[in-house]
Amino acid sequence: MSAAADDSHFIYDEVAYPTPVLPAQTPNRLRSAAIAFGYEPKPCASASMLEIGCGDGFNLIGCAAAEPGGRYVGFDLSAAAIGRGRELLALSGLANVDLHQGDITAYPKTGERFDYIVSHGVYGWVPPFVREALLDLVAARLAPGGVAMVSYDCLPAAAPKATLNTFLRERTAGLDGPAAQLREAYRLVQVLAGAQQSGSRLKPMLDLLMKELPHFEPAYFFHDFLAEFYAPCSLRDFAAAAARRGLRAIGDAGMTDLFSGDLEDEARALLAEAGDDYVRRAHLLDLLRGAMMFRRTFLVREDAPPPASLGGLKDLTFVFLGGSETGSDERGPYVKYMEGEDTYMLARQADEQAIMAALDAASPLELTVGEVAARTGLDAGAVEAFLARAVALKLVVAHATPQPFVVVPGERPVAAPLIRTMMGIGGWAMTLRHARLVVDPEPTRVFLTLCDGTRTRAELGAAMSARFDFEVTPALVEAAIADLGPRRVFSA
Repeated sequence: MSAAADDSHFIYDEVAYPTPVLPAQTPNRLRSAAIAFGYEPKPCASASMLEIGCGDGFNLIGCAAAEPGGRYVGFDLSAAAIGRGRELLALSGLANVDLHQGDITAYPKTGERFDYIVSHGVYGWVPPFVREALLDLVAARLAPGGVAMVSYDCLPAAAPKATLNTFLRERTAGLDGPAAQLREAYRLVQVLAGAQQSGSRLKPMLDLLMKELPHFEPAYFFHDFLAEFYAPCSLRDFAAAAARRGLRAIGDAGMTDLFSGDLEDEARALLAEAGDDYVRRAHLLDLLRGAMMFRRTFLVREDAPPPASLGGLKDLTFVFLGGSETGSDERGPYVKYMEGEDTYMLARQADEQAIMAALDAASPLELTVGEVAARTGLDAGAVEAFLARAVALKLVVAHATPQPFVVVPGERPVAAPLIRTMMGIGGWAMTLRHARLVVDPEPTRVFLTLCDGTRTRAELGAAMSARFDFEVTPALVEAAIADLGPRRVFSA
């Protein structure tokens, strides 16, 4: 990032941005999504990655722990954030990460080129000259055949948020300090939400904000809704800015642009006019749906070869981590598969139900297209086509690296080193598939730190009994392992 005027005062040093855990920002998930768009960046095991505006670097450290043969570099203007990252890095013992303080506008344009470059939550929250410098840096440091991902809030869906940002920032600008600004901003949001009429164009945004506000971390709300610079842009404008630097937009890390089955016939006909022009197609989708507020756009060098085959997923693995329930409506019976509160699919066809049932039965283990085809007796091509749709809907997750975990560990369980390190200093860690693992009870945190491969199950029970004022029986040890195993914490 770059300070707007006075580098001696950077608001991210004063108000720490909450540590994000972003699975879609790992080389594993970036590569799987790029493959779906027909590109094949370098395999993750030996790849290099640069993160522009890395914050405390925890996300990057998690990537490095998953791929010890890779090289990971991150920089951020916040000295305080980099300090926190270096503390974790020192405790973790990882040698393949470099975190340092740096300014986007001054970062060297020459030097090492990276197979993957990511910049999350920066582009739309900095002044125009910094946005230009960010794209210049991507163009200069992206390796041939590499993939960059830049995220930003997107128009037209983010327009109400931009209006709220301007209003809240102006109304709180004269208050003394972030705490006072947050209190007034919360009050103003409630006032606005309570005053909206039924036809208000701001009402949907305010209703959503009121629903989510109790769960917002205050620092996140501060940096998002009270940001000094907030400029969402359309995908078309972002792609044009990238093209001026010799970069081509090829897809979105969320892969939602691969799916159009939710549209009516006339809308699909309009979309068909875009042909193979990704930017035109995705921009039309943003207008047709009106709900895409946040984009994670892939960029490749203009001299990158054209896509080989759209949606080639046979070498990936897939997992479904949600739940299901049966139901019926006017169209007949269905099985509803759900991932979270808002992501779901109504599977009505027997083939669809068979594929999802196979993934559900295996979860959290991951299956290839061939393995799903073998378990269901279906044609591999049909399985691949369905999985492309399920991934685009965010119902199923695709991975480009081998499964690194086991659900049932051996006699001497091994929790991943970074998990043990993070459990030793706090209540959360990143799993072996880069998800946030929150552990509140102290005994469970201690148990994970003891799972270093040197103790049998019986010895784990003895060590836990010595540490706490109750007997940890073999049954309790097995129960803990059974609970933690599906959370993907034990190394293969």
